Amino acid sequence: MKRAIVSVVLSTAMLGVPVLAQAQIAAQISPSITTPATTGSYSSTQVGVSPVQGLDGPAFSAAASDANLFQIAASRLSLTRSQRSDVQAYARRIIAEAGTSQDTLLASLNNDQRKIAKPTTRLSANRAAMLKMLRKTPRSGFDNMYLTQSAKVQQGNWAVYKGYAADGADQSLKQVAGNGVPIIEQQLTQGDALLPSALAAH
Repeated sequence: MKRAIVSVVLSTAMLGVPVLAQAQIAAQISPSITTPATTGSYSSTQVGVSPVQGLDGPAFSAAASDANLFQIAASRLSLTRSQRSDVQAYARRIIAEAGTSQDTLLASLNNDQRKIAKPTTRLSANRAAMLKMLRKTPRSGFDNMYLTQSAKVQQGNWAVYKGYAADGADQSLKQVAGNGVPIIEQQLTQGDALLPSALAAH
């Protein structure tokens, strides 16, 4: 699954499972007591990027939110443009997980110790350009474009989450990041298996 390194601007995406919400509730009740965050099982070599170090809380939340919003928009578009049922099923999973990710992220921004401003709901320039390109892609090539873009976002997001899980200063966001890494890895694996090169190998 080795892919080319993408820019930090593309380094965002999603997480989202019940364990994340549970961890956030625990953090809000007692921010100094959090369950150990998981950090996934993939190496930088497998993913094709290195963890992004040195992000502060606002930078991490902005990157994560940008990825969530892009993935939701791109996947909703896929439900109307995709010609493959397996890609549509994948898109539905991404919509659900990105929505949960966004809710969990926003809930983690405020607690008794500090308040982090909510990130903008407007896509970054690069993500907006990607979505515009996806909208203009002919139906015959839409599925491959969607899967490729989704993989790039997840790859970059893995780097952001993995990095913040390792050196993030905010414990609540660090918990979100750590628990998000394995979810992103699962999404990368499933999306990669849907690409024509993977299907042709079976």
